[in-house]
Amino acid sequence: MGDNKQSLTFDAIVIGSGMSGGWAAKEFCEKGFKTLVLERGRDVKHLKDYPTTNMYPWEFKHRGEIPYSIREANPVVSKCYAFREDASHFFCKGFGTSIYTGQAF
Repeated sequence: MGDNKQSLTFDAIVIGSGMSGGWAAKEFCEKGFKTLVLERGRDVKHLKDYPTTNMYPWEFKHRGEIPYSIREANPVVSKCYAFREDASHFFCKGFGTSIYTGQAF
């Protein structure tokens, strides 16, 4: 049991490998900490999975806002600060279906 318990013991546990989590994990590892990173999201590829990254605000149909009908149909997620037209493709109604477009991802 000693070896097993030790192998499951970490100095730092980082939840999420986004911008902050990824950097925190890098810093912990460079300092020699035994680090565990937990990630539940899908693998996001820069540019490919950010279809709106190079768009200007005036290029969006609703100028960055979410239409009332979509906000009304999704009352919980519509309260999230990031739920806007340029990032709505990251939010899902069900497993792997975009709230905004209804398309699978």
